Amino acid sequence: MPLPAENFKLFISHATTADSGLVNWMADALDRIHIRAYVYERYYMGGRNRFELIKDMIASCPYFLVVLTKDGISSQWVNQEIGYAVGMKKNLIPIIEVDSSTGRRLDSKGFIELHDPISYYRNQEIELMASLIYTLKNYLGFDRRWRDQVFLSCGCDNDFEGLLEFDKWWGRWLGLQDRKPFTVEWICNKCQQKVAISFPDCHLLPQ
Repeated sequence: MPLPAENFKLFISHATTADSGLVNWMADALDRIHIRAYVYERYYMGGRNRFELIKDMIASCPYFLVVLTKDGISSQWVNQEIGYAVGMKKNLIPIIEVDSSTGRRLDSKGFIELHDPISYYRNQEIELMASLIYTLKNYLGFDRRWRDQVFLSCGCDNDFEGLLEFDKWWGRWLGLQDRKPFTVEWICNKCQQKVAISFPDCHLLPQ
């Protein structure tokens, strides 16, 4: 999708191969609600020193999200990136996988233990995304960086902004007994067709 030009707000550290599908799914939705997320493999720059590029990107992003699945916790790259972020005094937001056999979060150790994590249960990605967006909304609101808007793409090739009204829809979602996602719609200002996202994960729905 053609995104508006804006600075990266979030660096996402993850086990590149194992967790890339999950992370790219998350980044797509975050980009749509103006939380531009840097994922290394999406913005790879041939010829640049990887160490220096990652350091530069962590330095440029106010928030550092680390996805600590079983693969993420054991990744040398992820642990180095955590070290960079801690050294730069970044706002750390850890996502830690819950072991399905024990019902307990994986042991992440180190500096991450000083931060309240978001729990990740396999096959419950909607709940994960809801918690992440809510967390980032609070961080960004405190820093006056939250934009209560969503970037929408219509099938007529028109891109436009819609008022997200996150608090309104969040309240509705919390009131649902089954906590299943629902559809939020806007009208394209060019062709008058309906354009929709699913809430709370904020992914564009097919027209």
